[in-house]
Amino acid sequence: MMVGQTGRWGLAFGSALAFALLIITLAGCAQVDPVGTVEGTVLLDGEPYSDASVVFLSLDTGQGSSANLGPGGRFELPDPLPVGTYTVFMAPRAEDADAHEPQPVTMDESIPDKYWNEASSDIEITVEEGANDVRVELET
Repeated sequence: MMVGQTGRWGLAFGSALAFALLIITLAGCAQVDPVGTVEGTVLLDGEPYSDASVVFLSLDTGQGSSANLGPGGRFELPDPLPVGTYTVFMAPRAEDADAHEPQPVTMDESIPDKYWNEASSDIEITVEEGANDVRVELET
């Protein structure tokens, strides 16, 4: 009787293991859309600009990402984006989450209005699979 019970448990375990392997195999076959990482520099009239955030937004899918500009106008988007064309525009610098006092939101008036809105920005950047190092050029 002991052998029969062990056999049933062995069969149940074997079936569960086979099912788990099937799920892992099917998950490995799932198609993943290609993505690209994005970093770069924002320039205003050819000079590094760092007093804002840069936003990448796909007007087709609604997907996007943003990052504060650092020294020399450098930025790196925190997450990869699906390949495709993105409208690029500026936004007020995101507030530091650790700041004790909220800061007023300001928009740099030296930047033309069209760059502060996805509907009016004329900057489009194509994100390709893999690493993308881009230049975002603003002109007054």
